[in-house]
Amino acid sequence: MEPALLEVLRDAVRTRQRKEDLDRSVGRAVRRRELDFQTYVEIMSELREIAKEDKVSIEAVAKRLLAEDE
Repeated sequence: MEPALLEVLRDAVRTRQRKEDLDRSVGRAVRRRELDFQTYVEIMSELREIAKEDKVSIEAVAKRLLAEDE
């Protein structure tokens, strides 16, 4: 995933509210940065694709990607 998209994802995970779906949090992070819907689709598509391949949740994929980036 591109570094700019990882920053949006990092922001979404960090500001995620209790019991909130990750997609909603990502959407809020994208809007806060005044990015377009295509950015949201790109992030979520990549997360879902990896999650499907690895048979894990998108939350687990997000945490793994952010941990690898550090």
